[in-house]
Amino acid sequence: TYQVSGGLHGVGASVVNALSSWLRVNVRRDGKLYQQEYREGIPKEEVKVVGEASDTGTTITFIADDEIFSKAKYNFDVLSERLREMAYLNKELEICFKDDRKECEKTFYFEGGITSFVRHLNRNRVVRHRQPIYISKTIDSTIVEAALQYNDGFAESTFSFANCVNTVDGGAHLTGFRTALTRALNDYARK
Repeated sequence: TYQVSGGLHGVGASVVNALSSWLRVNVRRDGKLYQQEYREGIPKEEVKVVGEASDTGTTITFIADDEIFSKAKYNFDVLSERLREMAYLNKELEICFKDDRKECEKTFYFEGGITSFVRHLNRNRVVRHRQPIYISKTIDSTIVEAALQYNDGFAESTFSFANCVNTVDGGAHLTGFRTALTRALNDYARK
């Protein structure tokens, strides 16, 4: 089921389609492989069954429109890091990224989600506890997750996200988390 929106406005796929000279969507579900192709944002055909599938997933292949992006330079490493981040934020989501221009390909899959992200961030540090602390709560349809792990450093390193977007300037979600963590640690210390 669809649970996670990766962005601010919920229009990502339609915008990619509108800004592509060609786009193909393959969807594997219910034992079938469905496909639809678009040219310059317009469907070339109706959705059709093109085969069988034993698993589930979606593959989107596109070519950005050169008339719109005539000066754009695509950096494989920058895009790859963003997709790695998305895989960390969406536990058990597999993202396969392929750049046919350079024959570069990377696959990202992190069974531990943000816990794996915390381990990755601390990979060159001495950690104070082996397992990251992980908290997850779903209220109505909102999923809230937090993972933290103390290390030997003196500087705080905090990453916060909302709808899979890095909130580099923080926000109410980060302020609330810090306040609650400080309160809990102070309460524990007073006992």
